[in-house]
Amino acid sequence: GKIKKFITLPSFYGFQLMIFTLLILVLGIISTWWVAVLAFMVINAFQWGLSKIDEGYQLDIIKSSKFKATLLSTGSQIDQAVGAVSSFGIGFVINRVSYQYGFLYSGIVFLAILFPLFLYIVHRYKAGFYKNTEAVSSAMPAEKRGLGNSLSD
Repeated sequence: GKIKKFITLPSFYGFQLMIFTLLILVLGIISTWWVAVLAFMVINAFQWGLSKIDEGYQLDIIKSSKFKATLLSTGSQIDQAVGAVSSFGIGFVINRVSYQYGFLYSGIVFLAILFPLFLYIVHRYKAGFYKNTEAVSSAMPAEKRGLGNSLSD
Protein backbone atom coordinates (compact mmCIF):
# COMPACT_ATOMS: atom_id res chain seq x y z
CA GLY A 1 0.00 0.00 0.00
CA LYS A 2 1.70 3.12 1.16
CA ILE A 3 4.63 3.02 -1.25
CA LYS A 4 2.37 2.42 -4.24
CA LYS A 5 0.49 5.61 -3.40
CA PHE A 6 3.57 7.73 -4.09
CA ILE A 7 5.58 5.81 -6.69
CA THR A 8 4.43 5.16 -10.23
CA LEU A 9 4.85 1.78 -11.88
CA PRO A 10 7.66 2.98 -14.21
CA SER A 11 9.48 4.63 -11.28
CA PHE A 12 9.24 1.42 -9.27
CA TYR A 13 10.61 -0.76 -12.06
CA GLY A 14 13.24 1.85 -12.97
CA PHE A 15 14.43 1.89 -9.36
CA GLN A 16 14.68 -1.90 -9.32
CA LEU A 17 16.50 -1.99 -12.65
CA MET A 18 19.03 0.56 -11.43
CA ILE A 19 19.61 -0.98 -7.99
CA PHE A 20 19.88 -4.61 -9.11
CA THR A 21 22.10 -3.80 -12.11
CA LEU A 22 24.39 -1.71 -9.91
CA LEU A 23 24.64 -4.39 -7.21
CA ILE A 24 25.28 -7.20 -9.70
CA LEU A 25 27.96 -5.10 -11.39
CA VAL A 26 29.52 -4.42 -7.97
CA LEU A 27 29.85 -8.20 -7.59
CA GLY A 28 31.66 -8.25 -10.93
CA ILE A 29 34.00 -5.37 -10.19
CA ILE A 30 34.93 -5.75 -6.51
CA SER A 31 37.09 -8.66 -5.35
CA THR A 32 36.89 -7.99 -1.61
CA TRP A 33 34.97 -10.82 0.04
CA TRP A 34 33.12 -8.70 2.60
CA VAL A 35 31.86 -6.33 -0.12
CA ALA A 36 30.54 -9.35 -2.04
CA VAL A 37 28.79 -10.63 1.10
CA LEU A 38 27.31 -7.19 1.75
CA ALA A 39 26.17 -6.89 -1.88
CA PHE A 40 24.44 -10.29 -1.67
CA MET A 41 22.74 -9.27 1.57
CA VAL A 42 21.49 -6.01 0.04
CA ILE A 43 20.31 -7.80 -3.13
CA ASN A 44 18.35 -10.33 -1.07
CA ALA A 45 16.91 -7.64 1.20
CA PHE A 46 15.73 -5.55 -1.75
CA GLN A 47 14.40 -8.60 -3.57
CA TRP A 48 12.46 -9.75 -0.53
CA GLY A 49 11.21 -6.29 0.40
CA LEU A 50 10.21 -5.16 -3.08
CA SER A 51 8.53 -8.44 -4.07
CA LYS A 52 5.33 -7.65 -2.17
CA ILE A 53 5.11 -4.20 -3.73
CA ASP A 54 5.64 -5.76 -7.15
CA GLU A 55 2.91 -8.30 -6.41
CA GLY A 56 0.59 -5.42 -5.47
CA TYR A 57 1.26 -3.71 -8.81
CA GLN A 58 0.62 -7.00 -10.62
CA LEU A 59 -2.67 -7.48 -8.76
CA ASP A 60 -3.72 -3.95 -9.71
CA ILE A 61 -3.03 -4.73 -13.36
CA ILE A 62 -4.87 -8.07 -13.41
CA LYS A 63 -7.62 -7.24 -10.90
CA SER A 64 -10.39 -7.56 -13.49
CA SER A 65 -9.20 -10.99 -14.66
CA LYS A 66 -10.86 -14.12 -13.32
CA PHE A 67 -7.52 -15.94 -13.70
CA LYS A 68 -5.56 -13.98 -11.07
CA ALA A 69 -4.18 -17.04 -9.29
CA THR A 70 -3.16 -18.65 -12.57
CA LEU A 71 -1.45 -15.48 -13.79
CA LEU A 72 0.44 -15.01 -10.52
CA SER A 73 1.54 -18.66 -10.34
CA THR A 74 2.65 -18.57 -13.99
CA GLY A 75 4.72 -15.49 -13.20
CA SER A 76 6.27 -17.32 -10.27
CA GLN A 77 7.10 -20.32 -12.46
CA ILE A 78 8.72 -18.03 -15.03
CA ASP A 79 10.77 -16.42 -12.22
CA GLN A 80 11.93 -19.86 -11.09
CA ALA A 81 12.86 -20.91 -14.64
CA VAL A 82 14.78 -17.68 -15.29
CA GLY A 83 16.55 -18.11 -11.94
CA ALA A 84 17.56 -21.66 -12.83
CA VAL A 85 18.88 -20.70 -16.27
CA SER A 86 20.66 -17.64 -14.86
CA SER A 87 22.28 -19.66 -12.08
CA PHE A 88 23.50 -22.21 -14.60
CA GLY A 89 24.86 -19.43 -16.86
CA ILE A 90 26.63 -17.63 -14.02
CA GLY A 91 28.03 -20.92 -12.72
CA PHE A 92 29.28 -21.86 -16.18
CA VAL A 93 31.08 -18.53 -16.64
CA ILE A 94 32.49 -18.67 -13.10
CA ASN A 95 33.81 -22.18 -13.77
CA ARG A 96 35.34 -21.22 -17.13
CA VAL A 97 36.65 -17.72 -16.37
CA SER A 98 36.21 -16.25 -12.87
CA TYR A 99 33.73 -15.28 -10.19
CA GLN A 100 33.99 -11.62 -11.06
CA TYR A 101 33.47 -12.08 -14.80
CA GLY A 102 30.47 -14.31 -14.12
CA PHE A 103 28.70 -11.49 -12.30
CA LEU A 104 30.03 -8.77 -14.59
CA TYR A 105 28.59 -10.56 -17.64
CA SER A 106 25.43 -11.29 -15.68
CA GLY A 107 24.95 -7.60 -14.88
CA ILE A 108 25.48 -6.63 -18.52
CA VAL A 109 23.04 -9.28 -19.77
CA PHE A 110 20.57 -8.30 -17.03
CA LEU A 111 20.63 -4.69 -18.21
CA ALA A 112 20.57 -5.59 -21.92
CA ILE A 113 17.44 -7.72 -21.48
CA LEU A 114 15.54 -5.70 -18.90
CA PHE A 115 16.13 -2.16 -20.16
CA PRO A 116 14.06 -2.69 -23.34
CA LEU A 117 11.35 -4.34 -21.22
CA PHE A 118 11.43 -1.33 -18.91
CA LEU A 119 11.02 1.01 -21.89
CA TYR A 120 8.06 -1.10 -23.04
CA ILE A 121 6.42 -0.76 -19.61
CA VAL A 122 7.01 3.01 -19.63
CA HIS A 123 5.48 3.27 -23.11
CA ARG A 124 2.39 1.25 -22.12
CA TYR A 125 2.05 3.22 -18.87
CA LYS A 126 2.07 6.51 -20.76
CA ALA A 127 -0.48 5.06 -23.21
CA GLY A 128 -2.81 4.39 -20.25
CA PHE A 129 -2.69 0.60 -20.11
CA TYR A 130 -1.90 0.53 -16.38
CA LYS A 131 -4.42 3.05 -15.03
CA ASN A 132 -5.09 0.87 -11.97
CA THR A 133 -1.50 1.39 -10.78
CA GLU A 134 -1.35 5.18 -10.80
CA ALA A 135 0.26 6.78 -7.77
CA VAL A 136 -2.00 8.98 -5.68
CA SER A 137 -0.46 12.09 -4.22
CA SER A 138 -1.71 15.48 -3.19
CA ALA A 139 0.30 16.98 -6.07
CA MET A 140 -1.78 15.01 -8.58
CA PRO A 141 -4.87 16.82 -9.95
CA ALA A 142 -8.17 15.79 -8.36
CA GLU A 143 -9.48 14.46 -11.68
CA LYS A 144 -6.54 12.05 -11.98
CA ARG A 145 -7.10 10.89 -8.39
CA GLY A 146 -10.69 10.04 -9.31
CA LEU A 147 -12.15 12.80 -7.14
CA GLY A 148 -13.75 14.79 -9.97
CA ASN A 149 -15.22 18.21 -9.45
CA SER A 150 -18.86 17.91 -10.42
CA LEU A 151 -21.88 16.56 -8.57
CA SER A 152 -22.45 13.94 -11.28
CA ASP A 153 -19.07 12.27 -10.60
